[in-house]
Amino acid sequence: MLLLDVDHSLLFDEETMRSIDKPTLLVERVAGRPRFMTMRAHLRLKRLVSINGVVPVTKRTMEEYQQLELFQIDAPPKWAIIDGGKILLKEGKVDRRYENWLRQFNKETSLDSILEYLIEMEQVSIDVYPSETLSSVITLPHEPIQRTTDEAVLLEKLFRKYETT
Repeated sequence: MLLLDVDHSLLFDEETMRSIDKPTLLVERVAGRPRFMTMRAHLRLKRLVSINGVVPVTKRTMEEYQQLELFQIDAPPKWAIIDGGKILLKEGKVDRRYENWLRQFNKETSLDSILEYLIEMEQVSIDVYPSETLSSVITLPHEPIQRTTDEAVLLEKLFRKYETT
């Protein structure tokens, strides 16, 4: 399962969009400013989400996350981690089972506790992209993936990997 730092990957501003020699797609507006991603990356991300291969991670609040059309309309994920690891969403809603799990095991909410819960629930290993932003805050075993310039190729490779497991 890919833990995807939405704040530091895939999405880019209008200035960057103009310099890219690939078709792009508008996926959100933040404070009136458009954010884009390449169409290839968008299509591959949708495929990954369709097999429960992506968990978006963001520092955005619930309200800010809900404005991100990419994960509300285009490719709604089964799981999402928002508000810097304070909230776990399951199918767009706060996961009450996770909150009960925290109480049962007397744990505080954190990115690591969410990952421990997801590993237990989904029986998966965790890949982290981009590792430069997330690996330093995760203590559980995971596979770090270094930033790449062609994220669509990375998403395709991960789709093939997860599809066979």
